[in-house]
Amino acid sequence: MGWFRRRAKVKKEAEFAFQQCPGCGYDFVTGEGGRRCGWYECPYLPEELKVLCPECNYNFATAEGRPRCSDPPTCDWAVEGYAHVQAARKTFDHPEV
Repeated sequence: MGWFRRRAKVKKEAEFAFQQCPGCGYDFVTGEGGRRCGWYECPYLPEELKVLCPECNYNFATAEGRPRCSDPPTCDWAVEGYAHVQAARKTFDHPEV
């Protein structure tokens, strides 16, 4: 007869510090609760997860908006923005949103 060990569920720990918007019930760590805004648009996201261009407000995650530099964006913010997209998708466990 074999013995099986049950592994205790390890609670997912956040790599970043999150702050909720007033009136928002979404928990970034567990992914539960209702959201008041769209993905990646929360003003309280940590800097490492912000995917909006500070110059033209282009969303690198959803490709929404009109970039001023070119289409697709090639400005200095684009390199950092796309890196933030990868970090956000990894953090939120959403390969494509």
